[in-house]
Amino acid sequence: GVVFEDDAVVTFPKRWEKALILAEECFSNARKKLWGNLFATLASRTEEVRGLHPGNALKLFVDNAHPTKAEELLTRMTHILTAATTNSESLRKLVKKFDKNLNRQLSLELLPSLYTSSLYAGQNMMQDGVRLLRELLEGDASNTMLNPMIRHDSETRHQQAVEVRFVELDWLRRMVVNLPINMLPHLVAHRGFHHIKDRNDKRPLENSQCAYEMAWSSGVNLCECDIAITKDGKLVLAHDENFMRLALDTNSHLAVRSIGELTLRELISLPLKSGTRPPLLIDVLRSACAISDSSKLVIEVKPGNQSAASALSRLLIRHPDLRQAVAMIMSFDVHTMHRLRAELSVLDESSTSGMAQNGSHASGMHHRITSFDHFGSLGSKINLVDQASTDALPDLSSEKNHSNQRTTIPKLMLLTKADPPERPCDLQVGVHDLFRVDNWLTTDDGTLDGVYLQFEKAMTTPEGAAALRQLSEKHVVGIWQNSGKDPDDYNTFAWLVQEGNVTFVNTDLPNHFKREVFVRQQPGLESSYEVPIQF
Repeated sequence: GVVFEDDAVVTFPKRWEKALILAEECFSNARKKLWGNLFATLASRTEEVRGLHPGNALKLFVDNAHPTKAEELLTRMTHILTAATTNSESLRKLVKKFDKNLNRQLSLELLPSLYTSSLYAGQNMMQDGVRLLRELLEGDASNTMLNPMIRHDSETRHQQAVEVRFVELDWLRRMVVNLPINMLPHLVAHRGFHHIKDRNDKRPLENSQCAYEMAWSSGVNLCECDIAITKDGKLVLAHDENFMRLALDTNSHLAVRSIGELTLRELISLPLKSGTRPPLLIDVLRSACAISDSSKLVIEVKPGNQSAASALSRLLIRHPDLRQAVAMIMSFDVHTMHRLRAELSVLDESSTSGMAQNGSHASGMHHRITSFDHFGSLGSKINLVDQASTDALPDLSSEKNHSNQRTTIPKLMLLTKADPPERPCDLQVGVHDLFRVDNWLTTDDGTLDGVYLQFEKAMTTPEGAAALRQLSEKHVVGIWQNSGKDPDDYNTFAWLVQEGNVTFVNTDLPNHFKREVFVRQQPGLESSYEVPIQF
């Protein structure tokens, strides 16, 4: 037995190396024949072929060859790749079994030869080629532009980056057009139209001004945002405590500091991955007002951030013209929400104070407060009826203006969790024990408008929908979801709205949100959305 093992140790490596050389030769010859045939078909294109990269050669071939020829090329490349993968895996497993059965360590000697061989290394290029061919044949332009086999000059790369972004924008526009009109007011674009992986090559960054302007101008009504307050009292849009995740320069000392420790001046010097700075809340609200009356924000105040909540109430009091752009304010912090409700109650009082005497709007008795402060910050308490300053204010006390003020007070909502609480302020409630919500929303001096529940699979059952519908008879109901975990698609959205009578549903608008959308019949015809396609 010992003699046999010794012979095997001597002969196995030699036979294994011969098998590797033979597999390399077969793989090399097959690839050489494939590329030789491909370039032979491109021989008439002398200028284009000169120095052509492999990916560009595949694209040129697909663009000019008959579709059946391109399909044949894909089949041949797939067969060659499959054979190479099978051979390399067989050689690897042979070494593994030999070492295991004879208690040897030939892996240390033979595997480096395998992993540096053309048999192994060449598979990556073949995989890229197969993927590129499939994308070219399927017409997936956005992925083809990013394929590593395609080489571009700087101008071409720029143009293709623009086209990738346009593909996403066009998808959004087509998706909105394809939504039933009665469903659109219930859809809330979570952090605007953004990419959940923090990429800005296809979509804008989350909580960026562009993310909201693109959504609103494409027809989305409601967009959710998160706010934070700077050291000098400016409200900015931001989800995290700092900008480590989104900063262009993650090594900057400003990126690691909390937003509350930074001034607006410091934030301006901290560009994000998109090259822009975090936007001011007031700028985003002004964009909403400029785009349409239906463009509105759903604003989330982070737990424990009472200073941001108070700054928000001051902004809305001081800028009544911006209230129409705020559909809702919400937070996981029930105490913050009730305190905010108390601070905003002055809006209800101010809407009728001008009619207190003789049932008329006496000049000088009630005026909308117009501020010229661009940032919406306020250092002192507001006096809503300031007799001494009425001469300096425009007379905006018409009945129409009073009516608008009374109807643009945002809804105040409490965020809850279905998962176990992670913070002391988190309130946990499931779809089957929604009776607990009443006590949280109501206090002795007032009531919040509703509750924003975490999505649960049980909500998609008849029993869950019935529980939501029953809750909606007393309160406004919204649903938020976890990105990548919950079913963020149109069918779930429609079920919650139609069967559960839910008013608001958050979505990250993934490309699979609605499978069937409509494409333009001809480029440049903005109104011709007629040909259905499946995503």
